[in-house]
Amino acid sequence: MNTPVYRRLLLALKVGIFIFMSLVIYRRVSSVQHFVGSFDVFMGRFSGGNVALLLTVILLMPLNWALEAIKWKLLLKHSAHVTLREALRSVLGGLSIGFATPARVGEFAGRVMFLHKGERVDGIYLSALGGIAQSIVTFLTALFMLRFYTGKADVFFSAYSYVGFALLAFIMIGLYISFDQIVEWLHHRGLSIDNYIIPTGKTPHRNDKWLVFITSFFRYSVYVLQYYLLLRFVGIEGNLFEMTAAISLVLFLQSVSPLIPLTDMTVRGGIALLVFADYGNHMTIGIFMVPVMLWAINLLIPAIVGYFYILNLHADEPAQ
Repeated sequence: MNTPVYRRLLLALKVGIFIFMSLVIYRRVSSVQHFVGSFDVFMGRFSGGNVALLLTVILLMPLNWALEAIKWKLLLKHSAHVTLREALRSVLGGLSIGFATPARVGEFAGRVMFLHKGERVDGIYLSALGGIAQSIVTFLTALFMLRFYTGKADVFFSAYSYVGFALLAFIMIGLYISFDQIVEWLHHRGLSIDNYIIPTGKTPHRNDKWLVFITSFFRYSVYVLQYYLLLRFVGIEGNLFEMTAAISLVLFLQSVSPLIPLTDMTVRGGIALLVFADYGNHMTIGIFMVPVMLWAINLLIPAIVGYFYILNLHADEPAQ
């Protein structure tokens, strides 16, 4: 693409992201205020919370995204040579664009903007592969921990739905493990799509896939720990194992809910209220606010950092 044209498009993208990020933040805050009534109510009620717990959650946020950057670097190992710092820059830049798009669909495109021109198509496939690995961890952990959930599990699952979600997890594992074979099969279908399919030599090898999967599990564990610490911060006490089971169920339901991209904060808070209903109606505001605080810490702050990376993205970089 002609550099002056690309420069204008890049400038329009930077301005557009700023506008849409502002709108997203405004809508999220408005939806939370509609439920809570006033942030003063929340702050007044939980101002006596253990600040060390909140600070720990904030300090875990960089680890959360560092693990995602490590995973992204592992995925790109045979396709693009990037440093950990470059991988983090790509991840946060993609997060910023995803933050400003419905269902974060722009996150994949945002990541590959920081790759060289010939690496972007490969990057889209590899980003999707990493997403599959993270989803598998979310599904399998929730399905395993459900037996330890002490709430009303039948509200969420019947025997049929449990088998159905287990089958979906099995299919995703098959896609993840057999990704190379699927790509190779597509290559041999005789279709003129070679420019749009990643060569099998650029996909992660078996050991790399296992490392990606393990990294995904560690990142999931960090997120669960953050959720647990925030529950403690708002005054919710309970058995660690039982609360972990409930958290894994919340994360699973969030991942499969078709409404999350549309209403986000309301649905996230509503799912948390359903799962933690047995902890008492007097904790409603606290339970609702935990996903909101996680959104602000794990998504809003990193997305703002990522936007500064996008601002520093120059028109000549992608053409390198």
